[in-house]
Amino acid sequence: MTPIERFTHLGRSPVRAPDQAARNAQVRRAVVRLAAVQERTLRIRSTHGAEREDHRVDHYVFEHDGRDELRAVMLTPAGPPPWPAVLVCPGRNATLERVTGLVPPDHPGRDVAAHLTGAGFRTLTLDHGLDRWADPAALGGRDSGDVLDGTLRLYGGSLLGALAEDALAALGWLRAQPDVAGAGLFGHSMGAAVALHAALLADEPVPLCAASHLGTYQTMIGKLLAWNQYTALPSILRHADLPELYAALTPAPLQIQYGNADARLDHDDAARAGERIIRSYEQGRAEVLALPMGHSTGLAEAADFFARTLAKPAADEPFVPAARVSFGVRARLDVLDLVDDALASGSLTLGPAGGRLEELAGREIGRGAAAVSSGSSALEIALRIVGVAGRTVLVPANTFFATAASAVRAGARVDFVDMEPDGLGLDPDGLRAALSAHDDVAAVVPVHIAGALPDSLPEVLAVCAERGVAVVEDAAHALGSSLGGRQAGTFGRLAAFSLYPTKVITSGEGGLLTAADPGDLERVRRLRDHGKRSFEENLHDDLGSNWRMSELHAAVGLTHLARLAEVLAERRRLAAWYDENLPRVPALTRPEISPNCATNHYKYLALLPDGVDRAALKARLRADGVRLAGEVYDVPLHRQPYFAPRFGDRSYPRAEAFTARHICLPIFPGMTTAQQDRVVQALRDSLS
Repeated sequence: MTPIERFTHLGRSPVRAPDQAARNAQVRRAVVRLAAVQERTLRIRSTHGAEREDHRVDHYVFEHDGRDELRAVMLTPAGPPPWPAVLVCPGRNATLERVTGLVPPDHPGRDVAAHLTGAGFRTLTLDHGLDRWADPAALGGRDSGDVLDGTLRLYGGSLLGALAEDALAALGWLRAQPDVAGAGLFGHSMGAAVALHAALLADEPVPLCAASHLGTYQTMIGKLLAWNQYTALPSILRHADLPELYAALTPAPLQIQYGNADARLDHDDAARAGERIIRSYEQGRAEVLALPMGHSTGLAEAADFFARTLAKPAADEPFVPAARVSFGVRARLDVLDLVDDALASGSLTLGPAGGRLEELAGREIGRGAAAVSSGSSALEIALRIVGVAGRTVLVPANTFFATAASAVRAGARVDFVDMEPDGLGLDPDGLRAALSAHDDVAAVVPVHIAGALPDSLPEVLAVCAERGVAVVEDAAHALGSSLGGRQAGTFGRLAAFSLYPTKVITSGEGGLLTAADPGDLERVRRLRDHGKRSFEENLHDDLGSNWRMSELHAAVGLTHLARLAEVLAERRRLAAWYDENLPRVPALTRPEISPNCATNHYKYLALLPDGVDRAALKARLRADGVRLAGEVYDVPLHRQPYFAPRFGDRSYPRAEAFTARHICLPIFPGMTTAQQDRVVQALRDSLS
């Protein structure tokens, strides 16, 4: 048994996915996690070029936030643009000059970029720079790649991950060139490993031609001992072998070449791996070629592959989901570290991660915070602290069911208040009328719909203060929003936030409760733990429940909340684009949102013209590949089946009009301008 077989035998029990698509997604997620790449944007530090007889040569020195210098050569064919393009990732021993034909090749097939350019492709060839990063004298004869890989591993990375990061950034730069029509990836040997992982990390399918990199890791690394360890990600065999990585690229077009005279391969192992890939791949989209060559590239086969796959028509318009939960790889690794800490310590609830989440939330919101199991439990706890049992709680008619249901669970009766005429908040005049109609109002719950705080909020607070009525903010949507520079969650006696997956910041399931009075906050902490005096004592002096947040959820919430500033910046950038471009859909108008409010844009709202069937519109958009986000909300509370027997004869006209007419445009992390443009164009087409 070889060492790699021994460790594989001891280390892994494979988890089977229910089908190939699920397995592919599982493999890609593992690659993203283990590669730990950051999204990089190449910047040109310097460039110079020259015209040749049949093509142009441009030399680039790029940089990005993770790399000071990345050399590359772009070859552009003589024909007119646009050109299909190929990013070339060379093998370890291939110099930039030989791959691009600037000097004669020293090995068959080495000048692959020059050959592809001669076939009509623009090529960008990377110099991985493994022999340029350190002084040879300092290396003392050690392999520069080995030393660099070891250094990166000290920080939880790997050389393959770093090279794939470079390739992914270069692919993005190449795709963005105005005279490029589609781009593919080519890699040879070590470069094939780089290109494969860049393709797995890409945000959309990209054609890949991989030469001289096929087999199983157990054979390639463990038996042949002929491969650099940085052609595989650390720990990858816990999740997948090389054939499964290739299979996970489906439906991207794939060509794998290997030589039947390649001494660096076990040919039987390579053939079996190729058969596994073909069986797992979308029919007709993958080809595995055993060519009469050594450790080389089939130049004609590569050119033919890209001619077939890049000559196809442009892809359909981008699909636009209603929402997307997004945790970058660094955030996911941070979560894993915190979860590992919790599991190792055995402290799985009310532990250090939850405490750090509360501390960070307090700093961000500007008031002491406690973590609880959900936004709904936060509301119920707040209303229990106010003491609403047997009394009336007033809530907006246009809010989520949980706002009113939390009051009912706390023992209160509820009544509803209509919206204000020019905004999304409670109507102060309607509030006055409701307060006059009830002499037992214990609390008013204003709701910051869609993350917007209305100008009427100070008046609502003043009306409640005059009557001695407590205010509990339902800030479920509003983490990071503010009014006049004052953060949501600091206006009422207590405030409840949701950390549900669709929210701006999430813990998976969970919520936060803020309080002006430290005594209220202390009671929150007792109530969430069955009313216990303390975590150490089994003595209960209050009637609470299990409203705790687990350490595992706190790990997610803490990691996400630490990125609140960048999350808000992205959502505000996306909203600004909509603001600028929504006039292209003249049928839509925007609801009034106060200029004094810095909203987090949890939702981006628009109002339909009278008479438009919203359900039919959404169905048309879905058929066109665009899904609108969920409304806030489509059925007002007095029409909900639970409350209708008591309130069905009531009318709240502004809430009814708003809930019937508004739509929510998709706005989510990672949304592209192309997706936003697709939304606007689809709305324009559907409403014209």
